Amino acid sequence: MSLNVTNGIDEGLVHKQRLSLDVARWLLTVFGCLAVGVLLGVTSESPLMVLVVLAVIGVFAFLGMDLAFYSILLFLPFSFRYIIPGRGFEVQTPSEPLLGMLVVVFLIQKVFDRAVFKTGASEDKKFPFASPITIFIIVTVLPAINSPDMLGSIKGAIRANVYVMSSFLTFLLIRSRQNLQWLFWSVFPSAVIAVVWTIIILIYNIDLWQWTSAYRGSPFTNYSVFGSYTAIFFLIVLSRLLLDRTSYDRVFWSVMLMIFTVGILLCFSRGVWLSLIISVGFLLINLPQAEQHKRILIVGGGFVFLLVLLLLPSVSDLISERVSTLFDPQFASNRSRLLRWVQAFLMFTEHPIIGNGYGAFAILYQEDTALTGEYVAQFQLGAHSEYMQILAEQGSLGILAWFWLILTFFRFGVQALRRVRETFFRSLVLGIMAVELSLLVHFCVNNLLNGDAIGIPFWILYGLLPAIVRIAEREVEAT
Repeated sequence: MSLNVTNGIDEGLVHKQRLSLDVARWLLTVFGCLAVGVLLGVTSESPLMVLVVLAVIGVFAFLGMDLAFYSILLFLPFSFRYIIPGRGFEVQTPSEPLLGMLVVVFLIQKVFDRAVFKTGASEDKKFPFASPITIFIIVTVLPAINSPDMLGSIKGAIRANVYVMSSFLTFLLIRSRQNLQWLFWSVFPSAVIAVVWTIIILIYNIDLWQWTSAYRGSPFTNYSVFGSYTAIFFLIVLSRLLLDRTSYDRVFWSVMLMIFTVGILLCFSRGVWLSLIISVGFLLINLPQAEQHKRILIVGGGFVFLLVLLLLPSVSDLISERVSTLFDPQFASNRSRLLRWVQAFLMFTEHPIIGNGYGAFAILYQEDTALTGEYVAQFQLGAHSEYMQILAEQGSLGILAWFWLILTFFRFGVQALRRVRETFFRSLVLGIMAVELSLLVHFCVNNLLNGDAIGIPFWILYGLLPAIVRIAEREVEAT
C-alpha cells in the first residue's frame, strides 16, 4: 500500500517538474521570438517589423504551431511584398514572417527537448530526408565565403533555408487524417479563389497580353508563378479523381479540376505546359490496368477541351505563338535563357567546388555588360534554371546535394507505393510525386524557389510525403 502511495507522489512530482519545464520552454520560445523581433526592428530602422513579430508571437502563444502553419498556407497566394525601410530588403508578408518565426519556435523547442527532456532524436530519425536536406542547407550557406556580397549571400541563404525548414515542420505537424483535413481546408479554398481571381483578370486582358501588365491586380506576379502554383493543385486533384476509389464528392473535385485546367491554359507558360505533359503521363502510366478506361477519358477529354479553346481567336493566336517559339533561339525569351545558362556555367568554372554564394548570380551577371541587355534588365536576374543557378552559386557540392535529395524523394515514393494500400493515400502519394516531377521539369527553364508561392509548397512536399505514409501505416496498425 505504501509503495503505491510513494509511486503516486513520485508521479505527481514528475508531472509538476515536466509542467514547469514546459512553461520554461514556452517562455524561452516567447523571449527568443521577441529577441529576434527586436533585432529585426532595430536593423530595419522600422518599428513595423517589431509589431509584426509581436503579432506572430501572439499567434504561436494562443493558437499553437499547427494553426500558425495552416495560416501560412491559407494566406500564401495573397502574400504581398514589403520592402523594409532603410535596408532595401524585401519580405513576403505575412508568409515569410510567419514561417520564419515558426522555424525559430521549432528550433528552440527541438534544442530544449533534447537538452532537458532527452527526447526528439528518435523522431528525427524517422524523417527520411533529414540527411540530404541538412547537407543542402549547409552547402547553401557555405559558399558565402566566395560571394562578392558576403552579408547579402548569408541573408539570402537564411531566407532560402527558412523555406527548406518547412519540410521538417510539415513532417512534425501532419500526424493524422484530421491534420490532412485541416491542411486541405487551409490550402484549397484560398487556391481556388486566387486562381479564379487571376483567370478573370487574364480573360479581361487577353487581347492586350503583356507578360507583366496582364497580372496587375492579380495575386500572382507573373505567368510562370501562376502556372506552377495552379499545376500543383491540378495534379493533386487529377490524381485523386484517377486513383481514389473511396467515397467522396467527385462532382466537387471535377469542378475544381476544370478551374485549375483553365488556369493552366491561360498562364501561357511553355515550361508549365511541358512539365504537365510529362507529369500527367507519369500519372497515367501508374494507373492500374483495371482503370484503363480512365486513360482514354483523360486523353480524349484533354484534346476536346484544347480544341474548343483553339476555336477562340484571341486564345488560339496566343497558344500558337507560344508553341511556335518553343525552339526558336532568336526569340527574346529563349535567347535570354541561353545567355544566362552560359554565364552560369562560366561562373561555375570560377569556383567549381562550393560556388560563388547564394544570390551571387544576379550581381556577377549585371557586371557583365556584354550579356546584359535591354530585355534582360526588365526582369529579376536569375539564371532561368534552378539547376544552373545552383551550379553557379553552390558549385559541385550544391548540385550533388540537390540530386541526392531528388533521388531520395522518388526512391521513397516508389517504396511508399508498395507499402500503402488504401487508394486515398495512394492517390496522394502519386499526386505528390507528380507535382514534384512537374516542378523539377519546369525548374529546367525557370528559377522559382526563391518565391514563397512556389518555394514553400515545394519544400512542404518533402515533409508531406513521409507524413502521409506514416498516417497510412498507423491506421493499418490500429485496425
